[in-house]
Amino acid sequence: MSQSIEVLNLRTQRDFQYVLKMETQMKGLKAKFRQIEDDRKTLMTKHFQELKEKMDELLPLIPVLEQYKTDAKLITQFKEEIRNLSAVLTGIQEEIGAYDYEELHQRVLSLETRLRDCMKKLTDSKNKKKEEKKKWKG
Repeated sequence: MSQSIEVLNLRTQRDFQYVLKMETQMKGLKAKFRQIEDDRKTLMTKHFQELKEKMDELLPLIPVLEQYKTDAKLITQFKEEIRNLSAVLTGIQEEIGAYDYEELHQRVLSLETRLRDCMKKLTDSKNKKKEEKKKWKG
């Protein structure tokens, strides 16, 4: 029996040494995990701060981009107006191109004559009304 107790004692000591060794290793692993967790938190904080700083740098660009969008819309409207104007000018050019210079000159003279006739009729009409008023008053 003493031999069995001796074997049991040796095994227990051996197991106890193994447990102590494992405890030391476990404490080391626990310390490494803590360090990794702390490093991860530090890195996350650092990366977050860097991202925040970059966002702060980019913040003034927002109004610039809004103005750019507004300007781009305005330019698009101008382009459309220019297209419309070009179409109108092309139409006028085609119409003018249908007449030679002499025909255009004759048309201008004819329009001037008609304008003078209209102005004369208006003047005559005014004068006639004034005379009628004088007749009624007097």
